[in-house]
Amino acid sequence: MTLFFDIDGTLLDEDSAERKAGMAFQKEHADLFPQPSQVFADAWRSLTEFHVQRFLKGEISFREQRIARMQALFGRVGRTLTETESITLFETYLKHYEANWCLFGDVRECLQILKGKDLGIISNGDSRQQRRKLEQLHIRELFDPVIISSDLNISKPDPRIFLEACRQAGKRPQECIYVGDNFEVDILGSRGAGLKGIWLNRIGENRGSRSHPDMIRSLTELPNVI
Repeated sequence: MTLFFDIDGTLLDEDSAERKAGMAFQKEHADLFPQPSQVFADAWRSLTEFHVQRFLKGEISFREQRIARMQALFGRVGRTLTETESITLFETYLKHYEANWCLFGDVRECLQILKGKDLGIISNGDSRQQRRKLEQLHIRELFDPVIISSDLNISKPDPRIFLEACRQAGKRPQECIYVGDNFEVDILGSRGAGLKGIWLNRIGENRGSRSHPDMIRSLTELPNVI
């Protein structure tokens, strides 16, 4: 059996890193963005989700989604940015974002219990950035294979990314488990490829009885359900 994990929202507290980075960036440009920090954070989150999805669909490059996010953000306050200005500003934001990368509190304990088992990664995103997250958080050596969507030009929930991960692990889909926090992308996607999907529902999202997913509220529960 190989146990695959998602990264953002499952291992790494992506929401916290993005929120803290946004607040730091806003302070540096308080004259242009004087609104409450939560209002700014929500606006930045909305732009991020929109343009990252465009990247995952192959409509724009990873660099272009960064430019688009900054141009859209400053466009809301009447500022037109060049590509160069956008990248310079994004690099400032990126320093704050990377400085706030951290694992959820239940991750290291779970991985310690699972030591010796075959573990892998299946993640959407830019390969260089996603692998850097694993390295900076000192957990890269625990996972093999590491499958990132930009390496394949295929994104979750497309079943092909899950099937390629199984192939690289030398396992049939029925011999693999996938753990992720996004019900549609991670759980329905992995199940569609024949893997067992375990939904990490940290926030207590209510899906009723739909699909009756295997669900856990913390990674500390995972060793008892695999």
